[in-house]
Amino acid sequence: MNIIILNGSPRPKGNTAVMVAAYRDGAESAGHKVTVFDVCRMRIAGCLACEYCHTKAPRTCVQKDDMQEIYPALDEADMIVLASPIYYHGLSGQLACTIHRIYAPGYPRRLKKAALLLSSGSKGVYDGAIYTYMHSFLGWLHLEDMGIFTAAGDENKSPELLERLRAAGAALSDPDEHNVARLVIRSGDVVVRAPLNQTQAARDLMNRLPTTLEGSDSGLDYCCEFKEGAFDGAEKQQGWQNGDISIADGWFAILHSGQEQSQGYRVMPVAHLSEVDTALIRALPEKATFELSLEEPWK
Repeated sequence: MNIIILNGSPRPKGNTAVMVAAYRDGAESAGHKVTVFDVCRMRIAGCLACEYCHTKAPRTCVQKDDMQEIYPALDEADMIVLASPIYYHGLSGQLACTIHRIYAPGYPRRLKKAALLLSSGSKGVYDGAIYTYMHSFLGWLHLEDMGIFTAAGDENKSPELLERLRAAGAALSDPDEHNVARLVIRSGDVVVRAPLNQTQAARDLMNRLPTTLEGSDSGLDYCCEFKEGAFDGAEKQQGWQNGDISIADGWFAILHSGQEQSQGYRVMPVAHLSEVDTALIRALPEKATFELSLEEPWK
């Protein structure tokens, strides 16, 4: 598993750095690849809110600073760890800038897991940092929580803390089917589940559920009007396989037939149904209502 750690402490030998080192040692002992970015030593500006990354060049930030080192590693990472001292009841400013700049790629391609390491002088000061972690990472990016680890006062650098962090790192396992989110489609008595892929469109769909759509059978697919959200045009495909679920050009489509004649169409598959579930969809009435929801096995 590829793990990146964003260390938001400006102190190279401080309490947060020691926590990072212990967690990294444990993870590497289990065979994981760990890359640490000391963001306080990097030139990373705050987000300009210019929307260049969403209007002119998808997933590309207009600012060419040291975030360009982090973006490729972020797209290759299976897990992200945020590490920070608590300053003024929140994450350090340097780490906050780095997190805000993740807005450009939107949804890192492979991320499945996350963890949070926090150091403070006193207890009861973690609410702001934990809120960011819970909502921006576990909620918005739909990542599995691998733990929140805090150290206050004399707990910092204690043997007990460091052993706990090493053990947590060593206990990490590679992502598997347990970490795959599923799109649940219900129409009357028919309920099917389709594993979502890692496209930007699929990630975006997760944040638009639950929803209900009305569809009609064209003989090839069930088409439902559905406004297109975030997507990467490079991920569109020529043609489909029966069972593909596509979001493209203002339509949500469950493609159940006609794959042999599909090469003339550009689709954006976000999920795929098994043959058995595709047959269940194919047998629905000409007009059908689809209730879409999200299933996250790790929750």
